[in-house]
Amino acid sequence: MTVLEAVKKSNHINHEEFEEISQIIFQSIALNGSVKSSSYISKKEALLTSFSDFIAQYLKLNFTGSKQNKLTLIKIISKLNLQKELFELASGETKIQDFHKASQSLGKKSQSAFVEK
Repeated sequence: MTVLEAVKKSNHINHEEFEEISQIIFQSIALNGSVKSSSYISKKEALLTSFSDFIAQYLKLNFTGSKQNKLTLIKIISKLNLQKELFELASGETKIQDFHKASQSLGKKSQSAFVEK
């Protein structure tokens, strides 16, 4: 066994490990019922933004394959953006009117994305 093969074998990421990491990421970006300090919320917002940027970059690199996969990722990005707005609302940085305007804007954007040309 060569050194490269030994490193590949010891560094192999299996399905269970990936599932565990996915669960940890989900817990880190989920908005749970108890609102903590604004610094705690801003850290969650930063994670959420990074994760959303990662998915957007993945879409740009066109690794997704099918149109259905792309649509799924776009829907997730939209939900992540809404989750970020909920964090802002929970931290008191956004007024209700601003949240309503943002939701209307997102609604218009999502409708225009499905208009056939």
